[in-house]
Parts: sequence; structure tokens; C-alpha cells
Amino acid sequence: MTSTLLRGRTLSFRRWPETVDDHSAWRYEEDGGLLLRDGRIVAAGAYADVEKKADEGAKKIDHRPHLLLPGFIDAHAHFPQMQVIASYGAELLDWLNTYTFPVETKFHNAQHGRRIARLFLDEMLRHGTTTVAAYCSVHKGSAEAFFAESHDRNMLNIAGKVMMDRNAPEGVLDTPQSAYDDSKALIAEWHGKG
Repeated sequence: MTSTLLRGRTLSFRRWPETVDDHSAWRYEEDGGLLLRDGRIVAAGAYADVEKKADEGAKKIDHRPHLLLPGFIDAHAHFPQMQVIASYGAELLDWLNTYTFPVETKFHNAQHGRRIARLFLDEMLRHGTTTVAAYCSVHKGSAEAFFAESHDRNMLNIAGKVMMDRNAPEGVLDTPQSAYDDSKALIAEWHGKG
């Protein structure tokens, strides 16, 4: 059994605050502790109290003066669009045709997909996001790259390839049958892995 004792500021909510100054709705510990066993939180509170519950060989990590936070979840992201973040577009179709589709055509190349998946997931983790629900490109290899990079980082992510058979350039289109076949193969390979 692996134990880790984290030390830092903690903030937890007992219930939904009724007003801005509803201090009984939350608990703040300037010197807080979290005890984890096998990846699960088993104790939280004042560090002095939590430390007493730790195994003798627990790994201790001091994050003071920082606030201990859980990993964030991004519920909707398009990882192939990482390179066009904040690109100007007056209208959605203008933005898709000018920026998004040209960038997404590059994902037919597996090495490109792997490189962008690596950069995307590194940025997610750098900003505290530990789980993401992501759209990949229409290319099966983009989803394979995303899943492989997620697996390498031990991240639990949800993703799938985009299915698109019209209203876009040839490089980002597939057919209903190829979308089905590719998705079925991806599910067989990656579902429940990691």
C-alpha cells in the first residue's frame, strides 16, 4: 500500500454558500493536509491531525504556501485545433475554412498527430487539467495518437475521431462506413485501457 501525505492550504465546501459571507459553508486550512493511499484520499483536514493517520513510511510532499486542488476536467476540447487557438474568424464557417480545416488535414500524418497530442496533453497537465473529453480529427491516427499519449501520461481521457462526410474539404472527410470501421477498431483497441 502506497501512502502520500500532501501539505498545503486546503479549501473544502460543506454545502452551497447562501451568501458571499456565508463562512459556515466552507472550511479553510492554512496548514492543511491530504492523505492518499493507493491514489485515493483517505483523510483531509488540519495537517497536524492528518499526519497522525499517515503510515510511518508515507511519502511527504510540502506544497506550502500553495492551495491543494483536484485535477480539473475539460469537458469539451478539439485537440487538433491547438495550433489555431485565438485565430481570428468573423463567422464560424470563415474560421473553419481559413484556419481549422487546413490544420486538421495535416493529421493524416501519424507523426504529426502524435506531436500535437503530446503538446496538447502537456499543456493540459501544465494548467492542472487531468482529464479531458476531446474531439480528435477525422483521421483514425489522430485518435490513436491521442490515446497513446494519454496512456503514456496515465491520464483518464475520453475521446473519439470526428465523423464528417460533407461540407468540408476532401482532406478532412470520411464516409459513414469508414467512420464506423475506424471507430469500431479504436474502441476495440483503447476502451477501458489506462
